Amino acid sequence: SGRVGESRRRAPSRPRRRSFEARVGVANAERAMPDRAKARPDDARGREPSTAAEDAASSSGRVGGSAFATAAAVAAAAGLLCAASPSSSSSSSARRGPRSGPDESGECEPFVVHGGGALTRELVARCPSLRRDAKYHPPRWLRNAHAQTLAGYARTLTIFLKYDRQIVRCADGGQVGLDWLVRARFGRGGGPPPPPPPPSSKTRRRTVTADDIPPARDLPPTAPVFIMLHGINGGSHEGPTKWAIAVAASRGWRCVALNLRGCNGVKLASPKVYCAASSEDVRAAVDASRARFPRAPVLLAGYSLGTYVIGTYLAEEDSKPKPPGPDGDDGWPGVAAAVLVSCPMDPHSSHRSLSDPERPAGMMYNGAIASELRRYFARHRKNVAEHPDVEDDAFELSSMRTIRAFEESLIVKTHGFKDVEEYYAYFSPARIIPSIRTPTLYLSARDDPFTASDSVEVERVIRGTAHVALAHVAKGGHVAFLERGVGLFGPCWTDRVLGEFLAAALEERSEDARAAHEGA
Repeated sequence: SGRVGESRRRAPSRPRRRSFEARVGVANAERAMPDRAKARPDDARGREPSTAAEDAASSSGRVGGSAFATAAAVAAAAGLLCAASPSSSSSSSARRGPRSGPDESGECEPFVVHGGGALTRELVARCPSLRRDAKYHPPRWLRNAHAQTLAGYARTLTIFLKYDRQIVRCADGGQVGLDWLVRARFGRGGGPPPPPPPPSSKTRRRTVTADDIPPARDLPPTAPVFIMLHGINGGSHEGPTKWAIAVAASRGWRCVALNLRGCNGVKLASPKVYCAASSEDVRAAVDASRARFPRAPVLLAGYSLGTYVIGTYLAEEDSKPKPPGPDGDDGWPGVAAAVLVSCPMDPHSSHRSLSDPERPAGMMYNGAIASELRRYFARHRKNVAEHPDVEDDAFELSSMRTIRAFEESLIVKTHGFKDVEEYYAYFSPARIIPSIRTPTLYLSARDDPFTASDSVEVERVIRGTAHVALAHVAKGGHVAFLERGVGLFGPCWTDRVLGEFLAAALEERSEDARAAHEGA
């Protein structure tokens, strides 16, 4: 991290570029644009490179130290050598129909699936990037899914945020880390470069109480709270997390990155580890937000494994009655909407494909993620060993070479599932989506190397619901979706859609509230 700061100081003469806000676009400026201009494929938003230099970055000394970043680095070369040419995913795209496949220029039209709910239709219609005349433009040099995935995580190096960490205790005895965005400077603006970050960490590791959390500058207590969740062994330091937070902050939302138990410097305070089927960590984060800002709606977003965790939380919470507000009137606003990026829709087939000898790139992803899980369990071995269902021989970590090996020996045992199949079934989108009542948008790419098959079954389920939509494009890789003309130095396609959908949900709630007030 120090080297990154030094390289930036050595190049003070680099030409001045547009500021981050000018390129991302704040909500007021975006609303002032004509609808037709918003939907143009050559929309100026997100098309020019930006430096996006901010004061400090992650809560980890590592840069890009997640399992998926490691896996992408290992498998990108394999993908390039395994017939993953620019047309390698064309057969997958063709199965979906003409709207999802790229044309000769590489442009992809979004393919949107939703049920008959009027609210979902309205929210999708308010997203310029999802309209029929909108296009996603992947970079010409990133037509390969594995190259996209690798490049997506390289965005960690192009944006720097400063957080304050709040440690929150979960109901089951565990704890999570909430990294609240403190300060962000976008673009150089002609001023001196920021000081280099500390060599060991880019987040102040002090524990703060709810009253100590510094609110974002000039934000009212009713400002929406945006909670971003990472993937396997990730955290607030990752590029996908930081760029999504930057986009949310530009819209005037209070932002926080959720670090799951045991991840990114958070201690594992109980024998139970994080997993895709456990919603306790998200619940603790939402409850902490509600305690601090009881009049602020919550917005949720996550990618990869985080999509499973948030989806499970929504399915569980949406079946409960709305909690009363502090004054006993209309109650806490609750979770207004959620966006889930790069969710493998069929966990059973996805994990089977990662173990398929005929898919060497998939096996390399599997091995790289297993390596990260080995480090995780080695670091927290003492805590996990205290679980009564974990056997003494479960910690033969050196022999565990696949994700499933960890799931069978440790994850399933600490969460009370009979076997891995029951575990997968619990958080499978096909099971949880019918229970979701919160407006939710899934975003995915047809060439995602972690998605083994078509999401036909999930699409059928979504068509029968009123609150969930799925939008996918032919290209994008896993948690990447880089755009032409922006590359690593700006928001990706899913960042833009995320901001549009969540903003539309907030606007819809405001309109409903005004209508109810006028009717009364």
